[in-house]
Amino acid sequence: HLMPVLASPLLSIHVCVLMLAYTLLAFLMLNGVAALIIGRNNAEQVETLYVVSRLMLYPALFLLTAGIFIGAIWANQSWGRYWGWDPKEVWALITMLVYSVPLHRKSIKLLQNPKYYHLYMLLAFLTVLMTYFGVNYFLGGMHSYA
Repeated sequence: HLMPVLASPLLSIHVCVLMLAYTLLAFLMLNGVAALIIGRNNAEQVETLYVVSRLMLYPALFLLTAGIFIGAIWANQSWGRYWGWDPKEVWALITMLVYSVPLHRKSIKLLQNPKYYHLYMLLAFLTVLMTYFGVNYFLGGMHSYA
């Protein structure tokens, strides 16, 4: 039997939306790896991967933000507060902020270069790994189920 707080439909929506976001962010990371591997040989394909990455960033970031927002609504219904500064919540916010930086690539000259953009996407995925795995195994908190 589940505790009533875990039986909420918002929990399922929260988790599904975040898993979709993490999947798209993993795709961006793999896209970056592919671009960095073929970068020396084919500039045209790297440019295509750059465009694809930029386009996929919008739904990924939207889903990540929506997942955090849905989690906050669920937390408010369950515990009477939207945000508790739990390590998982903080790292989800850090991930959202890290992936928000490339949206401002016109202001950041380095991210206008496909090579550095893809390298950034590769390194940014470390925040997803920390949010998804690291918090559970290293930091604990309400979201830790390890």
